[in-house]
Amino acid sequence: MNKIFILISIAAWFFMSACSNDEPKDTSELIHLWVSAQTTVTDNHEALIECMQVKYSLDGSWEPMMFGTIENFQYEKGVEYELSVIRTTLFNPPADGSSFAYRLERIINHKVVSANMTGIKECIEIPSEGKKFDIDFTTNAPCEIVRITGDQFGEVNLLELYDTGFGNGYSLQLEIPQNTGMGRVKLLTLRFSNGDEKEIGIWQMPRTFTKTETFELPYAGSLGYMIGTDQSNFGKIRNITIVGTINANDAYYLNRILESHGYQGYGEKPQYTVDLEQSGFADGEKSKYGNCGICDVKSEYLPNVFSDEVPSGVFTSNKYLTEVVLPENIKAINPSAFNHCISLIKINIPSTCIEIGSHAFSSCTSLTNIEFPYISQDIELPHFQIIGESAFSNIGRLDCFVLPESLKTVATTALSFYVDKLFSLTEEPPVWEVPGNAGYVLGPKPDGCTLYVPFGCSESYKVSEKWGKFKIEEMPEDKWWEMIP
Repeated sequence: MNKIFILISIAAWFFMSACSNDEPKDTSELIHLWVSAQTTVTDNHEALIECMQVKYSLDGSWEPMMFGTIENFQYEKGVEYELSVIRTTLFNPPADGSSFAYRLERIINHKVVSANMTGIKECIEIPSEGKKFDIDFTTNAPCEIVRITGDQFGEVNLLELYDTGFGNGYSLQLEIPQNTGMGRVKLLTLRFSNGDEKEIGIWQMPRTFTKTETFELPYAGSLGYMIGTDQSNFGKIRNITIVGTINANDAYYLNRILESHGYQGYGEKPQYTVDLEQSGFADGEKSKYGNCGICDVKSEYLPNVFSDEVPSGVFTSNKYLTEVVLPENIKAINPSAFNHCISLIKINIPSTCIEIGSHAFSSCTSLTNIEFPYISQDIELPHFQIIGESAFSNIGRLDCFVLPESLKTVATTALSFYVDKLFSLTEEPPVWEVPGNAGYVLGPKPDGCTLYVPFGCSESYKVSEKWGKFKIEEMPEDKWWEMIP
């Protein structure tokens, strides 16, 4: 009986074992996996998310894989890997989940393709009072300081980089003294073991500004670094002199100074003077340290600046600009350069200026002083040939205005303003492009205005249907320039 029971038990055990071996279960295999140094994005049906790129053979195609998919593997951007991975095919995978599970067996090989840092900004901003501090960061490759540039902006007392000894950790130690001058910039260059170089901008704010400031630019595009970003500081400035070449970056920051009135308290209407006599406008839109994020706008959104020209719209609608001194090399004042500067009182027209663009000074309702300082016994006359539409429309009443001998035509609404003394230096009256009613004069209103013309030329003006509307007097044959205020 016992023998029969034992035989039945053995048979049952074999039967159950056979059934158990036939049941479905998870299966695992050892595979090679290549991981790209570059990430990609994939759509998870809710949003685009960043993920790794992997392939299962050297000549295979890259496929997306979510971060953290491979157990015990920590991915770093910029590093490519060859991995030995245990891939498990799941018999009962989770709903809407993968049929595979991955676990790192070992890293066969890895190589830094592009260096990356975390925990440190591309531009470090330092207050004018100075500062001592440590910046801890991590990187995917060993690095060292290889270059420091920007000596014209001052010295850094202590600059050290050392390995913290914790993984890929580094610490950058800085000690920067108080700044008693303009803003200053250093460029710190790190070199990584794979040969990559990364630049870090160290930018210290300037001292507190006073009412009158002169900015001597070491190169075009440096005004932003010299004034900093604290509008409550450069909002104190009222009289500005710029020495050196100005590009679009400088024009942008100059406008920020002129628009900083809101930081000076309520009820104040500041007045600004800008002296550009020792300056000029140069080619170029991008500053030397633009890659450090110091300029607040991208170069493509800055106004184009052309050599020897005041850029189009560069001061448009500035309500607090009162006086500007332009350099003598200016050949053109482009359209809308000073349009709607309602507080602008005084401007000079350089003798080299050939063209005044449309709306250049339109709606400068306070403009009452347009200087022609070059007209003297030396007879250095203005050269401008074109006055665009509405160039001086709706401005304040002028004491005088000079139409040079070089001027051949006057646009329809170019001179729509009040003036007491209008000087025309051409022997033949310029052509006034007035369509329609020939008896209506657009331009300097003849209300109290006297038109002064060259000696012996009054008759040609008097018979003109446009110029004949004015009270006309001839200038003396000699020393006529002494009549011009």
